[in-house]
Amino acid sequence: MSKNKIVLATFGTHGDLHPFIAIALGLRERGFDPVIATLSHFRDNVEAAGLRFHALRPSQEQIESDLGMSQPQMLRAVQREPQIILTRFILPYLRQTYEDALAAVTDASLVFTSTIAFGAKLAAEKLGVPNLGVVLQPYTLLSAYDPPLLSNAPFASRLFYRGGRVTTRTFLGLARTVASVWARPIHRFRRELGLPSTRLHPFFEGQFEGGTPIGLYSRVLGDIQPDFPDGFVIAGFAFYDGLSPAGAATSEMDAFIGAGPPPLVFTQGTSAVHDSAHFTAVSIEAVRVLGERAIFVLDDEQRSALRDRMSSEIFIAGYVPYSSVFSRCKVIIHHAGIGTTAQALRSGRPQLIAPYFADQPDNAARVQRLGVARVVSPKAWTTPRVVQALRQIAGDSTMSARAISVSRELDQETATDTVSRIAAETLADATARDPSRH
Repeated sequence: MSKNKIVLATFGTHGDLHPFIAIALGLRERGFDPVIATLSHFRDNVEAAGLRFHALRPSQEQIESDLGMSQPQMLRAVQREPQIILTRFILPYLRQTYEDALAAVTDASLVFTSTIAFGAKLAAEKLGVPNLGVVLQPYTLLSAYDPPLLSNAPFASRLFYRGGRVTTRTFLGLARTVASVWARPIHRFRRELGLPSTRLHPFFEGQFEGGTPIGLYSRVLGDIQPDFPDGFVIAGFAFYDGLSPAGAATSEMDAFIGAGPPPLVFTQGTSAVHDSAHFTAVSIEAVRVLGERAIFVLDDEQRSALRDRMSSEIFIAGYVPYSSVFSRCKVIIHHAGIGTTAQALRSGRPQLIAPYFADQPDNAARVQRLGVARVVSPKAWTTPRVVQALRQIAGDSTMSARAISVSRELDQETATDTVSRIAAETLADATARDPSRH
């Protein structure tokens, strides 16, 4: 075992990866040897940051092939039934993920796991390696004191929450019961591995078993609640959004931003962007009606299809680090993925949000509650509605002032320092209990 090797295992989009890269870079600065274990298509992202990489199955291509679905089809399916992220994309491959994670964790002294990195958590438990569970947003904490807006039951969520804490607990208890059915493959695999049975729910409190539970999000989205796991720490957002693309594209965008008043910026992140044709078409028309300038951050396919729409008023971009763009724009229009949300809050700019799936409606509701955004359902994303919302934001000086205030609050957060301290304390405790680890 290497006393300095720390594995950080995560699944999801760039918004799930980048906070773990930020933490890994902080750990490396403090003398640790971090390894990012994640989906194979993120290898270039991880290695570009100068970090070691370990692939975990399934790959994106494997899931698409096995299901016979394209990426846009998968996204639409998840929008209808968010639970299939677990039941069809993650848990059918639990054994493969575990096998890959076992190889990464074997000589590690500590493992960080994101909410759905179930195979890595089981590998750490099997090998007796300390594990720290990390959530990137309040969504999966299911607090009756600060309940989440469940994306597959938004109307029922609001209805039950109006009834107070008793009805809220009843509703969240029902959600846990339904989710217990989806979690059965994890319990079966635990038995196969010879691990002890547990009453802790693997999607909720069970993800934190074995170490200090960490919220890698800002307190502005929600504070610690009485029904959170014992010892829960909200560390703040950990920021990293990739390397700036080199060459003409960056220069052209910088020139566009500098050629007139601050533009609007529209983005659907790195997942919803693959099913954003309607969002983009409506948004371009809204920009025309408003007479605004705008940047659209799109995938390669849409960039190619919309290249002829480039003008002195519209710039079509591929991936760009949000930290280099958002603060230079007028309003940020996005989908409420947690990574995009963090960067939008950091920028100090007001927001218009069209949440797509999973945790995004809850993230959007929390940002709206902060007073820095308006929210429009994707089903209501029409030119008149978008124009109206953007005009309301433009005329709301209170929202703009509140956005700046929230940004300043985020500037005070020290997520990498906090998480690195927890890592060091966890390793010291493990060594005190078992000196052979030293």
